[in-house]
Amino acid sequence: MKPKQHRLTLSLFVVLLATASSTAQDLTSGAFFLHQGDRVVFYGDSITAQRYYTRDVEDFVLTRYPELSIEFFNAGVPGDTVYGGYTGDTATRLARDVYPLKPTAITVMLGMNDPGYVPFDEHIFDVFKTGYKTLIGDLRTALPQVQLTLIASSPYDEVTHGTDFPGLSKTVEKYGAFVKQFAGERHETFASFHDVLDAALKTALKENPDYAALLIPDRIHPSEAAQWVMAEELLRTWHASPVVSRVELDAAAGVASATQNAEVSQVDLTPSGITWTVLEHALPLPLSAENPMMRFTIRVADLESMDQEILQVRGLRALLYSLQIDGKPVTDLTREQLKNGINLALLSTPMLEQANGIDWLEERKTKLDGARFALEAEMPSTPGALEATKTLRSAQADITREQREKAKPKPHRFALVPAAE
Repeated sequence: MKPKQHRLTLSLFVVLLATASSTAQDLTSGAFFLHQGDRVVFYGDSITAQRYYTRDVEDFVLTRYPELSIEFFNAGVPGDTVYGGYTGDTATRLARDVYPLKPTAITVMLGMNDPGYVPFDEHIFDVFKTGYKTLIGDLRTALPQVQLTLIASSPYDEVTHGTDFPGLSKTVEKYGAFVKQFAGERHETFASFHDVLDAALKTALKENPDYAALLIPDRIHPSEAAQWVMAEELLRTWHASPVVSRVELDAAAGVASATQNAEVSQVDLTPSGITWTVLEHALPLPLSAENPMMRFTIRVADLESMDQEILQVRGLRALLYSLQIDGKPVTDLTREQLKNGINLALLSTPMLEQANGIDWLEERKTKLDGARFALEAEMPSTPGALEATKTLRSAQADITREQREKAKPKPHRFALVPAAE
């Protein structure tokens, strides 16, 4: 652009520059809800206490943002309501399970148990609304700077099979609608686990009724696979990046034409194809795509949309290529597939193997955390409980350090070699 052809006043230039900077910021991890050093508490009932979607959220952050050091704590109690439950009333719960952790972010998901498993009752609903407002008010008073995320509970499934409590599905939906309205009035962050899972159930029912019924097998507690749907919805709400990496190559010129969240080096044309090295800045999600139920859930809930590890190669000559990573075959791809771009995230790659290792550690850590929470909340008077909880916390911290070390991305050598058609 030549100055003689396009003259901008200084003030207009500043406005345009600010707009461009804002747009660029929106496309980076800077827009992510969580930040370095955050301490996140998941507060809820048995669905939270299952430690599935909370484990998935931590997996996502570890693999997508390996440079961030964020701590996660689970404060889910089976049977809990806005007034508490068998481990204590709300005031007790907050004083014991939340405030000592000094959280900078809290999610609250309640509303499955509050209707009382009876037909909709306006009085019970009013009691819930009062209790919910009090709970959030208490959190805001005690922790005025905390980032709150209010979540509409996952649905009671009357979509894929019968019901033990007719009408409970609509009642839970109504409670979630109140949470959404209240969050809007209070300008709090809101996520709906209900809506995304309800949509997934309806899509799944059309495709495979038998598999659909396994998404929420007891109508209340979503399966491990279904809880990835919840985790991804929370991360969308938090503006997490859906991009693991993006690499575009021009095989005719032997260059990387574009990259996102990755560094490409050593691009070499060979008599039989092209090779290159990639250092990605993130890892794919450990979605266990080899599991049939997980594959089904990925498809009906579009989990792939938050797991984009794109490779696009133009200028290839052969019709079919073998993709190899670190000398090992991964899959065969057509020239047209590579031209249009393929998602590596769901393929069996060294990067996915690395992510699965992080998840394996995460599973171990959640088991330790469950034992620790049971001692603190349910059996605090057990002889030796205090020392045991200290030991469990120390073991969890050791695993977290190991995870962060193992989450560091590694360079990999890629090759496309013409394959026999």
